[in-house]
Amino acid sequence: MNEQDIGELATVAESAKEMLHSNVFNMAFESMNQTIIDQILATPTEADAERERLYMMFKAGQTFVQQFAGMINNYELKTQQPVE
Repeated sequence: MNEQDIGELATVAESAKEMLHSNVFNMAFESMNQTIIDQILATPTEADAERERLYMMFKAGQTFVQQFAGMINNYELKTQQPVE
């Protein structure tokens, strides 16, 4: 990996860290999750398809946030010194 690639990974990782630590992002994410959970809880028991749809929305949000952590981890793995 060359210096430019490492620099780009560093920029992406730093942006991901900023996003994960952003109060506004976290407030919006928590609000979205709570809204989805409230909708799941309000869904009638016979509405399996709707509950499944809402659950998939919830999981998609979790996966989205995990992508930020993956970007950070990718940079850290690429820049680790080999242990001898």
